[in-house]
Amino acid sequence: MSVTIINPMLTIGEDQVAEAFYDTFRVELEEYTDVRCLKSAMHLHTVSLQSDDMIVIFNNDNEEYSENVLALLRQALELKCVVVPVSLYNETRTPAKLISHLQSFEVVDQLRQRRLTNRNIDTIAFVLIRFIMSKLQPTMAVDRMDLFISHRRADGEELAAEFYNEFRRRADEVEAFRDLISIKVGQDAQDEIEKNLYKSDAVVFIDTPLSGESKWVKKELQIALGLNLPIVWVKIGSDSERVSLDVLPGEEPHFKFETLYADDLKKSPEIIDDIIDKVFQISRNNAMTVIDHLSRLQKLASSNSIDLIPLNKRNMVYQVKIPRRNKEFHYYQRPLTHVLQLFGRNPKNADRASFEPMISELGYQAHPNLGYHFDSGLLLGPNVSMKTRMANEPICTDSIDEYVTSLQKYLALDQKHHPKKGVIISGSFPDYEPDYQQQLTNAVFSFSKAILDKGGTVIFGSHPTFQPLILDLARRQRADDYINAVHMYISKYFVTQAAVSELANQATVFSTDNINNNRADSLTLMRQAMIADMDAAGIILLGGKQHGLSKPGIDEEFELAQQRGLPAFIIGSVGGRSSELAQEMSEQSIAINSLTKEQNEKLLTSLDYSALADEILHSLGF
Repeated sequence: MSVTIINPMLTIGEDQVAEAFYDTFRVELEEYTDVRCLKSAMHLHTVSLQSDDMIVIFNNDNEEYSENVLALLRQALELKCVVVPVSLYNETRTPAKLISHLQSFEVVDQLRQRRLTNRNIDTIAFVLIRFIMSKLQPTMAVDRMDLFISHRRADGEELAAEFYNEFRRRADEVEAFRDLISIKVGQDAQDEIEKNLYKSDAVVFIDTPLSGESKWVKKELQIALGLNLPIVWVKIGSDSERVSLDVLPGEEPHFKFETLYADDLKKSPEIIDDIIDKVFQISRNNAMTVIDHLSRLQKLASSNSIDLIPLNKRNMVYQVKIPRRNKEFHYYQRPLTHVLQLFGRNPKNADRASFEPMISELGYQAHPNLGYHFDSGLLLGPNVSMKTRMANEPICTDSIDEYVTSLQKYLALDQKHHPKKGVIISGSFPDYEPDYQQQLTNAVFSFSKAILDKGGTVIFGSHPTFQPLILDLARRQRADDYINAVHMYISKYFVTQAAVSELANQATVFSTDNINNNRADSLTLMRQAMIADMDAAGIILLGGKQHGLSKPGIDEEFELAQQRGLPAFIIGSVGGRSSELAQEMSEQSIAINSLTKEQNEKLLTSLDYSALADEILHSLGF
């Protein structure tokens, strides 16, 4: 299993953009799998492919390729290798005739849909790497998914029932949970709903006009956001006579229907197929966060903090050896040994059943009397675990984020503790397609969780989507002090005093006055108060609207932070105004934090928000 990359020099010729993209793509991909780079006609002529190899080829604009390139493509097609054509420009969208039936990976379109510029082309190289890894490694593929249907019974029951029935008819693709069907008589409804949310891969929210009345819908959306579960938002009905949602799953719905009835789903099955496609598309990006956490493990290994040994790369099985902390004991102690398998979706019962036979073949058979000769076997997926107690079984399922974070804490126990600090999270959704909203949500989740896990305070301005995400996350990660763990700033322009008092049960709330019923002035006052928070040690800026009639909120908060002397960390890969601002700071070589130029370039391009969070918090003394 390897990736064979045809150097763009052999298909495009000399091209600075192609060369830069190729270099980033190749270097980063080598961190995860075996890579062969074909740089000359001789390499093309002599290479021997295997059926499980993947070929990456850069399209040219005239569809003319050398005979050696075409011969390699014929060999790949005969062996049924996966071939990935890459288009760097609008003019190169069509692959070679031999593979014209394949869809190209279009760099220009990836930039456009994310509202990014050519300066962010490295970000798209990382997107391509994630796509390739999902194809190479079966456990990273999001195939059959568990879906949770969230709906309001009063006006959505019949429609939800038909959604459920249609999902069940596609049982080879998805499994669905719906409360009236899936909860048995006598079971605690809330307990069952929460358990099924925790084990779901995604939520399909059927937003009917009365959904805003339901405490259950509010609870389900809040938990889903706190777990960073992908939510596909299906809005049905007009905006007139609609009850507003207390919890928004995003900026815009993925699907809008003025009317939609149960019979419509029977007559037009493509509606359900489109929704399932959207779920898979959004969830694939969520699945690739596992690759980011693997990078965190590799970083620990490169610093000699742990040993990370691949046992089966295709099925993402690794051995981790961790030094024991008790250094005072006179006698030798073997390292803690963990065997991990990584998944791009929540591990299922079938995965648990196949884990032991697989590791037995790798030499980890359990002794009949003494048991396993490792300390823990772990099946690790992308979503936050529901588990709140210590694992008491040798083999269990967990979140890879929780695992890596626990490992970092264990390795840092001997280090001195720093005084309490807070980090401001500043951002909003850019004006891009709903498909990419999850990217910003992932970033906010990763930064907020890292701050909470390291004992810091999350400071933010009560964005309607980020608010339930951060509040639910704090309640689970910091159950003993979740109110102190979050400082939330909110203007009375948007809420009443009664709402402020209610929120005070979930966070430390600072409310600011409504200035003459003027939205802009009221927001400025709130931002000034937030930036002045005494616990604030720095600010992270993400997304934001572009080219509005007034100054973007990101810019105002950045300027206020600069005036106070707070280090600023601008995340470019989420798109929107922060992408532009990060480029401007880079081009002007303005020092806005203590990170190196290389580290700030990562802030501009990287999708690995967990690793970025580690670097930012380390620079702030966490």
